[in-house]
Amino acid sequence: MIYFLETKEAAQAFSVSTGALRLAVSRNSNKYEWLKVDNEKGGRGGKKLLFKISKDGLLTAFNKQLISKNTLIYDEKMQKVKLSEIITTDNLKTANNSLKTSNLNLTESKMNDDLAVLNLKFENLSDEIKNNAREKLKALKQVEKYIEGGLKQKRALEICGISKIEIFRIRKAYKENGILGLIDTRGLHRKDKTKLSAWMQEYALREYRTFGAGGFNFTELWWQIHKEAATKENYDFIGFDLGEVKPLFSVKTLQNFIKNYYKDKPLEHCIITQGLDRAKSKFLPAQGNQRELYDMKNMCWQIDSSPADVIVRDDETLEPFRPHILSVVDVFSGMGVATLVGKSNSLSLTRLLWKAIDKFGKPDMIKGDNGKDYLSKDFQSLLDGLNITYDAAIAYAGEQKALVERRFGTLQHAGISKMHG
Repeated sequence: MIYFLETKEAAQAFSVSTGALRLAVSRNSNKYEWLKVDNEKGGRGGKKLLFKISKDGLLTAFNKQLISKNTLIYDEKMQKVKLSEIITTDNLKTANNSLKTSNLNLTESKMNDDLAVLNLKFENLSDEIKNNAREKLKALKQVEKYIEGGLKQKRALEICGISKIEIFRIRKAYKENGILGLIDTRGLHRKDKTKLSAWMQEYALREYRTFGAGGFNFTELWWQIHKEAATKENYDFIGFDLGEVKPLFSVKTLQNFIKNYYKDKPLEHCIITQGLDRAKSKFLPAQGNQRELYDMKNMCWQIDSSPADVIVRDDETLEPFRPHILSVVDVFSGMGVATLVGKSNSLSLTRLLWKAIDKFGKPDMIKGDNGKDYLSKDFQSLLDGLNITYDAAIAYAGEQKALVERRFGTLQHAGISKMHG
């Protein structure tokens, strides 16, 4: 269904100035579809300028509070219609179609204006709200079942623990709107409400998932969405960039949307902003003690390296640099050897290995990282010559060598933190 708006209302719906619309008409631009009709009240040239807009465009403009329910709208026959009539007509068609295809459809029945404006879908609601609606429906069905079995209504209500007024409200709401009518809509107007349309939300989430690590620039995203709106919604981006056209929403609105979206998704938010390793350490449950897998020492060692949380100076050049901690831990006994080196490479790993063998003996297997230092030809040739099996952990799986990872935490916080400086 196609509708038409006058110039002033169309400018509000399209988020452009009236001058921009008139200029588009004078240039015969294809950006906006328009027509001129006879003006009953006379006026400039005896014509009235109307701009074409779809039903979805009307609803989007209404949800963004660009137009109101009292905005003057024309249909294809140039008859005046109200926005509330368009919403009601659409819902009646949906209800009639659902009755033809199904005897009982709880989610597509006729909805009142409040539910239509909220644009609720039962499957998208929280579990708490859905369970509350199901409990009301269950109580209604139970009362009706008792009454059909011969009990009086008063006795049936006493058994179910519900009042007569409440069951009357539930029955009426369910009859008019299906299970959506049983939803408690109080607070839903404010809860998680956003001015962002569906495509804006998808665009914002995609960008945040891509660039959310570190300091995210919401102002840049806000600007990019308005630029994209010029293509998708015929928004006057040039006027916006010059400060002449009102923004579709504020930066704070964008920040609140991201905050509310990830409010109940802490795992996904942690992966985006802090990485997979941090998410594992915060959310992955404990899976037992790795020491229980072995019967004696030197059956398995774990080896790894990590940058130290200190800055030191080179003895010769006096240049500051960040050293690396290399550590080996015997899984069964928990004993370990650690050393501080300027840079982690195959030579420093070889020196650490000889130091550990001199202290504990030769291991049967070493569990280590999959980095190039550990898989280098020199280091692997040394292990093959000593008949030591090397098991490389998969990427981003620090839990596979948890003991040596934990040893780094001990050294960094319990040891280095006590040093001066």
